[in-house]
Amino acid sequence: MAPGASVRHLACIMDGNGRWAQNRGLDRTHGHMAARSAFDAIVDGALGEGVEWLTLFAFSTENWARPEEEVSFLVHFLAERVIKRSMSRLHQRGVRLRLLGWEDPRIPVDVMDRLREAEELTRRNTTLHLTLAFNYGGRRDLCETVRSLVSQGVTPERISPDTFARHMALPELPDVDLLLRTGGEHRISNFLLWHCAYAELVFLDVLWPDFRAPHFQHALELYRQRQRRFGTLGPATTPGPDRPADDGAAWSGADGRPALPAAPALPAVPALPAVPDRPGRTGPAGLLGLPTTIASHLGNSLLNGLKETARFALLHISDDHGQSHGPEPW
Repeated sequence: MAPGASVRHLACIMDGNGRWAQNRGLDRTHGHMAARSAFDAIVDGALGEGVEWLTLFAFSTENWARPEEEVSFLVHFLAERVIKRSMSRLHQRGVRLRLLGWEDPRIPVDVMDRLREAEELTRRNTTLHLTLAFNYGGRRDLCETVRSLVSQGVTPERISPDTFARHMALPELPDVDLLLRTGGEHRISNFLLWHCAYAELVFLDVLWPDFRAPHFQHALELYRQRQRRFGTLGPATTPGPDRPADDGAAWSGADGRPALPAAPALPAVPALPAVPDRPGRTGPAGLLGLPTTIASHLGNSLLNGLKETARFALLHISDDHGQSHGPEPW
């Protein structure tokens, strides 16, 4: 996706470190250590695709409830392994580090000092704004914004979406275009609640330490297949000589921009015969106890999911970059 394309702000919930470690009989902390290649993959992908803003959910306000040993490891790990060892290379590539969250007496002073030093070092960079949501929670973000409005005497009639956004913790943070979550969970977990109002959501089953470039490209391909209407009806999609029939993958969205070349066509799957919605019939609608139209819609959704899985498999197999898909330690 070239600069100026539709993904300006990509946000990611990096989920699955603990399960990755437990699946291997390891302590949960080993899952965090194994995630360096995943971090590199998403940053490299964002830089390569011209994404302007990348926000990573590094540590939430709810994470304090985890075991003390894991919390202490996470807090120090972020400063020592992610920032200290990666910042020089990121700085050379024009990445600006930003922090989104709040200071807390439980965060060691040396950790905050190192994070602030990285912010200062990179504050003039403009190629990619890398935001680490550290000790962050979406509900608290909204509450703190309301407190700011009240403390500055903003009257109710003057409050608008633009006014509200200007009083947030990071006012320049744009709306999220694509929210990506790994680990197989289908929720946003109190992350960027305001900014995700019209975000496209992509949930991948891959655990975060196994995330690599093909997964990044697959998420972008799914995004490009979406049609973003922002509450409107969107552009006309009637097939014609200059516009093929809309099968959910040929056009990327409201700008009508062509998507990447389609993957090789899958063999056609014969449609199930329609069965009237009458008691005693054994078609898909009767078995599910649903009207025929709803049952057909569910069937199409399942078929589309199989197609997306097949496309990812093709991308994965055809990856000629020689990248390892196994975990690597920090």
